[in-house]
Amino acid sequence: MLILNATSDDYENLEQIYRSLVLEFSPENFDPLNANSYYWREASDAPSLADVANAIKGLVDKGLMEGKTRNGDPIETPIEPVWVWEGWFRPTKLGFSYLN
Repeated sequence: MLILNATSDDYENLEQIYRSLVLEFSPENFDPLNANSYYWREASDAPSLADVANAIKGLVDKGLMEGKTRNGDPIETPIEPVWVWEGWFRPTKLGFSYLN
């Protein structure tokens, strides 16, 4: 669900998906007048990169996500592991139904 949600607005690559799942806003020392007064920190329950990559592969293979190459060509299923690292992903219609 977290991966589907992280990709619900646009195609995202593995790095973007991973960052959205493992980093959280840290309000420590936040000053609204200073745009550089906050930072991102690792979330306490952050999944590993391997877990995120494996989950993406599983979601694509189950038809809940679709992938494309940098050139915009669709990634065929079952997905080859290299495409998890090089592809861009978003939920399919079926995947979106799980979010609603």
